[in-house]
Parts: sequence; C-alpha cells; structure tokens
Amino acid sequence: MSKKTGKRTQKGKKSGSKTKKSSTPNIPVWNDAMIQVILNNAHDGIVILGDDYKIEYVNEGIERIYEAEASELLEHDFRKFMKDDMAAMVADHYNKRRMGKNVPAVYPTRFMRKDGKEITIETRVSMVIGPDEKLKVIAHVLDITQMESDLSALAESETRYKLLVETMNDGLAIDDVDSKLTYVNDAFCRMLGCTPGELIGKHWSVLTDEMTPEDVKEKIVDRKAGASESYELTWCHKDGDVVPTIVSATPYIDHNGKFAGTFAVITEISAQKDAEESIQFYLDLLTHDVANQLQVIMTSSGLLEEEVPDSYIEDARQDILAAVDRCNRLITKVKRAGQIRLIPLSSMDIVEVLDEKTAVLERVYNAKIHRTGSKKKIMVDADVLLGELVWNLLENSARHNPTDKKEVWASVRSKGDSVLLSIGDNGPGLSDTRKKNLFTERSHAGGVGLKLVRQMIRKYGGSVEVVNRVKGKPSEGVNFIVSLRKTKKGK
Repeated sequence: MSKKTGKRTQKGKKSGSKTKKSSTPNIPVWNDAMIQVILNNAHDGIVILGDDYKIEYVNEGIERIYEAEASELLEHDFRKFMKDDMAAMVADHYNKRRMGKNVPAVYPTRFMRKDGKEITIETRVSMVIGPDEKLKVIAHVLDITQMESDLSALAESETRYKLLVETMNDGLAIDDVDSKLTYVNDAFCRMLGCTPGELIGKHWSVLTDEMTPEDVKEKIVDRKAGASESYELTWCHKDGDVVPTIVSATPYIDHNGKFAGTFAVITEISAQKDAEESIQFYLDLLTHDVANQLQVIMTSSGLLEEEVPDSYIEDARQDILAAVDRCNRLITKVKRAGQIRLIPLSSMDIVEVLDEKTAVLERVYNAKIHRTGSKKKIMVDADVLLGELVWNLLENSARHNPTDKKEVWASVRSKGDSVLLSIGDNGPGLSDTRKKNLFTERSHAGGVGLKLVRQMIRKYGGSVEVVNRVKGKPSEGVNFIVSLRKTKKGK
C-alpha cells in the first residue's frame, strides 16, 4: 500500500448495444485515505507481517492496544514483544503458515506492552500475496485481557459458590417448572442416602409420603405467585427411615423474569425431633413405667403391715425388690441415652463386643446361642456404648421371649464398606406393621432399650431392619439386622 493518498479506480467495461445485466454489486471507487479511515476505525487491531518476522504495518487499533506509536513497532521483529515461550509458539505458527501447513487461524497469545505489562490478545490470521508478490501475514488482533480477567473472576466465584454449596450442612435442591429436581447438593443426598443420579429428574414429591397431589399443586401456585415460605416436611430415607426437615422454599426467576422453578434449602431437624421425642418419652416413663412400679411398691408395702400368711409377706417382699430392680434398670438405660451424644465416635471391634454380650446372655437368661459369621476382628465406627446397643438387642430377644427354651441366633459379617450384625430369636414374632414401625413410631411401645438402640444406630450412621427370622413364617421369631459403617483403614 502506498503511503501517499491517490485514486484507485476499476477498469471500465467496453460498451456495446447488447449488454447483459450483472448480479455483481457495483464496486465503489477507493483511495488510500478511505482505506486508511476504514482500517483505523476498525474495532480490531490490524498488523501485517512480512519476511523475517518483521512488522510492516499497524493500524491505530494496534497503537491503542500496545499504547505506543506505530514507529515503535514498524520494522521490528514481532517476537521481541513476547516472552520467549510465547514467541517460539507464535513463530512456529508463522513459519508453518508460510509453508502452507495447516495451523489454527484463531488463537490467543500474550503480548508485552512497552510498560512491561503482559496482555492477552486473540489473533485471527490469514495469508495474502502482497503487491511485491510476496506472502504477507495479516492478523486481526483483539485485546481480551479484561475479558480473560472477568472470566477468571467468574470461574473463581463459581468455584467459591460450588465449594460453599457442596460443603454446607443444609441440603440444597432446585427443581424446574415441572417440579423435577435439576440440582441437589451433597448434604441433601446424604440426608436421603442417595446419589445425585438417583435424585436428578425425579419429581420431589415422590421422596416424601406427606404431600398429596393437591398439596403439590398448591405449592407450585404459591411459588409462581412469587411467595416464599418455610414449612416442616418429612422425607423418606433410602433405607426406609424418616428424615424430618424444615424446607425454606423460594421461587427461582430466570433472567427474563419468568418462573423457572423452586430453590429450596432443607435443614434436617432430626436432633430437634429426637429431643422433643425424648422429652415426651421420659415423661411417659415417669407417668407410666416408673409410676406402675411405685404402685407395686406401695401396694406390697401395705401388705407388710397386715396380718397375712408368711407366704404373702415373702411374695410382697419379692415384688418390692423386683419393682426396685426394674426402676434401677430404667434409670440406667435413661442415663445411657443421655450420654450418647456426648461420647465421640471411635473404632470398635464388633466381634469382641458380640462374643462378650452373648456369653452374658447365655448365663443370665439360660438361652441357647447360635453364633455364626465372622470370628475375626472387625472394626466399626461406634463408641464405648456399642456394647449397650448389642446388649439391648440380645436382651430384647430373650426377655420378651415367653418360650421355655429360649434360643438366640447371633451373626456378624462384612459386606463391602458395611458390617451386618444380625440377632434373631424363637419368640412369637411380630406382625408386618409392627416390624415396620418398631423403630420409627413415636410411642414408647418398644421400650427404653429399643429407643436407645435407635438413637445409637443413627449416631453411628447405620441403619436397622426388622424381618422374620424364618422367611414367610412370622410366628417363628424376628431378626434384627443392623448395618454399621466399617472403619476405613488408617483411621
């Protein structure tokens, strides 16, 4: 291109009487001044490279990007404006392109300004033959330093947000306009014992037994109207347990202002519910179990003052001692329940605990023990009260068994990352409904011992299932199957 301004015209066509209309648009008459204005007003910087890596032309866009005059760039080797590793990479592209090899036409590079600051540019490159019949490299350059910084800040913000969401104690769930889950965090998955893949795509209402279709429709109408609310909702854990929570639901509005779903924070309140249940349970104990034993003591004590046969006095004395013993056992179990949350988890040998407690059961209740499964050490996540858990299950199998020849089946075995403890009996068994609700019902029908078992299993991160000891024969006793977490190696 000439540095001087001159007219550039196209060759005229020969006139003739028979000319055909051409679809080619009319080409305007250009001159250097017009072209220079177009180049300098382009949003991109434009640079032309000739032989030997030399810069032959830059527009004002390049001057703005480099923050220098054109004279500081022209006739210089472009590699001097880059760090060595970047210069080598761009030079390699430059040489391969001139040899006709296939190289990326668009790629980011880093460019050193004269103030020493390194900036990031996006380069779009093409090849042409110049007026001197030599190859020229024409590069359109866009400064993307701020864009790169913004993307980096956005990525960092997204990383922080993801870290916050995935490490928060509360569950987080987002659904779409059809109430199907589109996102769940780790805490919500742990809450229900599921993986994200088992939850994503499901209608959230199938995860609870408390919502009717009418209730769900009402919630959706409220969210679409822009209403947020908090309410209690009990979810169903994968193992059949229930998970009481408080759900704080907020409408999710997209950038167009349209309702896109619901954003919900789910706070588990099992501990709070357990505390409320415990308070009611202990009140029931005072007004029912302990009160009954006190009544026995008072009645029997009254007989001691009456003129009755010696045998009656001896029976009354035995009744008083038995009632006192029952009260002591109740108080001991209640104390244990109060200690559960205060004791830290540790690694315990479940085999050693089971063998110790079955030996005691055999001696105290004269029960025949059928011991199967592993006899080698198996460590589980528990605490020093693990023996109480095992003993309560064993004692429940013997104490509430009315048969003369009591038999108890006890087994422990590993299963993947879990350890299964199984305790069965030859008692009268339980109905299917009773088995299903034994560890979930709010009453104290299961007794202090089973309540203690339930609390300890929950603390240990395990689960419990009650089944028939003999499949299909509920009258031949029950089997308690407790799943505990196996201690990881090196823990």
